Amino acid sequence: MERLISDRRIRRRILCIGSLYLGQVEPMTRHAQRIIRRLTGLFLILSTVALGARAIVWWAQLPQVESALGTIENEGSSIIYDAHGQVAAYLDPSNTGFVPLHDIAPVMQNAIIATEDHNFYRNPGFDLPSLVRALWVDLRDRRALEGASTITEQLAKNLYLSDQKTLGRKLKEFVLGLKLYHAYTKDQILSLYLNTVYFGHGADGIAAAAKIYFDTTPNRLTLPEASLLAGLPQAPSLYDPYIHWRLAKARQRLVLAAMARWGMITPAEARAALRTPLELHPAPNTARGPHYPYPWYVDAVVSTLLAHGFSLHEILDGNLHIYTSLHPRVYLIAQQAVDRWMQANFGPARHPYAHHQAAVVVEDPHTGAIWAIIGGRRHVAFLQADLALHALRSTGSAIKPLLDYAPRIVDGAEPTTVVQDVPQFRGIDGHWWPHNDDYRYRGYITLDNALAMSDNNVAVKLMAATGVRHAVTFLQRRFQVAVPAAEPRNLSLALGIDSNLLTLTQAYAALDNQGRWVQPCFITRVTQGSRTVYQTPHVSHQALTPAQAYLLTTMLMKVLTPHPLPGIGPDAWATGHQLALGRPAAAKSGTSNQEADAWFIGYEPQIIVGVWEGNRVGERPQLFTEAGLGPAYGAVAAGPIWHTIMRRLNRTMHWPPVPFARPRGVVYMPQISMTSGMRPGPATPRSAVEGAWVSAPFHAPQGPHRWTWVPVPALQPNTRWHPGCGPVILRPFLQPEPLWQPHSPKPTDARYWPPTRSCQTLTQSS
Repeated sequence: MERLISDRRIRRRILCIGSLYLGQVEPMTRHAQRIIRRLTGLFLILSTVALGARAIVWWAQLPQVESALGTIENEGSSIIYDAHGQVAAYLDPSNTGFVPLHDIAPVMQNAIIATEDHNFYRNPGFDLPSLVRALWVDLRDRRALEGASTITEQLAKNLYLSDQKTLGRKLKEFVLGLKLYHAYTKDQILSLYLNTVYFGHGADGIAAAAKIYFDTTPNRLTLPEASLLAGLPQAPSLYDPYIHWRLAKARQRLVLAAMARWGMITPAEARAALRTPLELHPAPNTARGPHYPYPWYVDAVVSTLLAHGFSLHEILDGNLHIYTSLHPRVYLIAQQAVDRWMQANFGPARHPYAHHQAAVVVEDPHTGAIWAIIGGRRHVAFLQADLALHALRSTGSAIKPLLDYAPRIVDGAEPTTVVQDVPQFRGIDGHWWPHNDDYRYRGYITLDNALAMSDNNVAVKLMAATGVRHAVTFLQRRFQVAVPAAEPRNLSLALGIDSNLLTLTQAYAALDNQGRWVQPCFITRVTQGSRTVYQTPHVSHQALTPAQAYLLTTMLMKVLTPHPLPGIGPDAWATGHQLALGRPAAAKSGTSNQEADAWFIGYEPQIIVGVWEGNRVGERPQLFTEAGLGPAYGAVAAGPIWHTIMRRLNRTMHWPPVPFARPRGVVYMPQISMTSGMRPGPATPRSAVEGAWVSAPFHAPQGPHRWTWVPVPALQPNTRWHPGCGPVILRPFLQPEPLWQPHSPKPTDARYWPPTRSCQTLTQSS
């Protein structure tokens, strides 16, 4: 009882003390709350004012849409300048002039409306359900994914905005669409849209599209033609009827189905239009021809600006002065070389989309400046698919120096490091894998000789030693060459990945630039009036040390050796032996399966040139050239183009032959055994010794010499000697490769192995 009373007293005291404390601080808490409320209100007022001011400035910066019609006709054309500051091209945006709506076939108008905005004549410039759905998806994924653009909004984007998918750009598109809706009638908006939308192949507007694709005028377009054209604006490259005919027809089917769904045609008319044959008219774009003497380069410049936020309308009509790295004489040399050798090897381009094509990149390796780019053997239309930029093709052996050899050099291997080139894996086709085209294995072989001959087995062994994952990461981080996600992550990557010519040439340029990778540069700067509106940033990084790059360069110089490689065996020719320039140069060839792709990338100290040749419609075999030069290997189909360009460049630019600059950290060893990678031993024959550049200081690997003296009968030197076989002599023989298995094919150096057959005694022979 006493304890209970005591507990009650304690609780009362606690409550009293707490009440006293709360009574003291309560007035302070209320005062603080009033201050916080006042500060919050002031902050909200200031924020509202700031946001309002920012909104007013943002609104004032939006284009005046009332001048849209005048903009199309009156803005100044942009100008492209070459590397010498001379005018290279005028970007004339008008192909055939503005076409009024009444001169555009009704089926074309209906096809566009049914495809892009079936509520066009009823909506206020935007479609609310689609807008809400798109906004929800964009906010959920925190990036601009959904389009939901009406024809009015697409017109706003085409006239004033870039193709970048951002929420800010979509908001501007929405507001400008509203302004267009209030400034123009629906017919005017549709007319503006049809005259500015891009249909691909340089067709800015329906007049150009009708001319380029069907050699007709907008008022004479038929339902089959109109339905095909109406499907192009969404993705002109994807639905390009010249390249992707099936996709274009599938898209046409969707257009016709939409027209039938909205009552513009009957289902029977849709089926008939889909069955009607279409005759495409891929005529050269003569309207642009006189202004575009370097069309592949102009296309690359426009594509670069599009990728950096410029709209096509701004590029063509914005009175831009675009300064580039173009060298006109070099461009013409490259285009002429492509045309000459493609004609010789594969015959004339019988139509503008001949299957056999070639592409070229010419670059200054020290600055990244692209002097010339050739995307095919014949340029047909503005923004035509450029095979140097956009074609992902199998590199074949052209990837080996970067993916297989470079990681091993970085890890300490030398050009003289010896690998045992003997078969180890049985392939699924009954052959040993990996193997070369001639199914030969060379036995002991140095890395530089293996690379010169493009030995597949050695490449796979090097990747196995590096590890597939590390090799792929090395290629991406050091040389900015990504291995596509679809590629299997196994040792077959050592023999080729999918890439494009510009990316691969850029990677090789690092070897020619003391190991420093430099971002390619088509455009140096862009001005508009007195303002510089774009300048290409200088981006570079050290991919390899200068010594490592130099060692790889010396290995690639051996690819152009004009005589058989010594000490390796019969037919030991470097892959580029017919393409030597008679001056310091380094190169690598590449050939994909069944010669579907041929590559040759090579460089001198002053310049690098990359060449791709192949069948443009896909991985199609090119087994033999029409010139009778045999299979279309890299050195056969792409190599002559490279050789011609390099020789003409040297003459045109008056470049004297100079050696590659040798950095610190390398030293020349005049005598290295090609079977051990060490200094030659007493039994090593002179034919198995050569000089090579190696890292300094050079630490020869420890181990036994592979050439030994073996006693053989003087009268039967190809047999083993034993007592009774007469006089004996000592001859040098090569020890067999420890990795060779008796049931596998013998390497070519087996002819130097010690004899296994015993000699006949003199009494037996008599």
